[in-house]
Amino acid sequence: MANLVRQVNLKRMPVNRKLIGWVFVVTGIISGWLWWREQKPELEPLKISYQIERKEIAGEPVAQIRSRLNSAQGNWAVAVYRLDEKKGYGVGDSKVLPAASIMKVPILAAVFRKLEIGDLKLEDTYALKDADKQSGSGPIEFMNAGAKLTVKQLVTYMAKNSDNTAAYVLANMVGRREMEIEIERLGMKNTDFGENTTTAEDVAAMWQKIYEEKNQQTLDLLQGSIYEERIPAGVPDGTRVIHKVGTDLDIWSDAGIVMAEKPFILVIMNEGVDIDRAKKLVPELTKLIWDFEAERNAKPQ
Repeated sequence: MANLVRQVNLKRMPVNRKLIGWVFVVTGIISGWLWWREQKPELEPLKISYQIERKEIAGEPVAQIRSRLNSAQGNWAVAVYRLDEKKGYGVGDSKVLPAASIMKVPILAAVFRKLEIGDLKLEDTYALKDADKQSGSGPIEFMNAGAKLTVKQLVTYMAKNSDNTAAYVLANMVGRREMEIEIERLGMKNTDFGENTTTAEDVAAMWQKIYEEKNQQTLDLLQGSIYEERIPAGVPDGTRVIHKVGTDLDIWSDAGIVMAEKPFILVIMNEGVDIDRAKKLVPELTKLIWDFEAERNAKPQ
């Protein structure tokens, strides 16, 4: 039996030369096809480039926005959000930037929440202290210590005049912890109240929440401020804009809701900018985006 097994294992099979030839032919065909497939992506750049260009022209004006910002000094971020479609576009909208006075909007929202639950009343009065006075914007810093201000006056000065002292007093009334809770409630995931930083994406989320809640007092206060030279300057006269500016030595920001036929949120934030250039660029960017959104409004659905 052992010899039989050895004979079977060592038995030489006959060579099928025809089969080997076909194997070589098939292998060659497969190898050639795989080589061609590997080379194919090098033949497609024009097609890919055309699709991207077409998307930018027929869709969101991201390329035009980026082109304007590439030649601008400083860091910029733009976010646009269509409230009817619940989608948007932007450039650098996840970049963390100084909020400046845009942070006064969450303060206002937190105050109105306190008013809703009865912790504050609009007629409540506050006696101004010298330690409260914050320079930079608004008339309250020039009032005498001991001046009596109602909550209604404070929120009005903060919204219409971007008053820094009013913001300071109101934030203290609300409390640091409550401010952090309000920021979280507004969907501002990358915002730091203590550092006064945020992102254009967060600011857009904040405006979306305020718009959906339809708090008429907040909406009314945040239009017709003394600062109408930014987003409002880039839309047609008579267009209602609910917004809040942010200003510092090198900051010229604005953010709000443009009440077009189909309302949209527009956020333009920056830092380290040339103010004279920014004064022109913010309305220019607004007009560019308005023109695109107005064209969308005119299209039949």
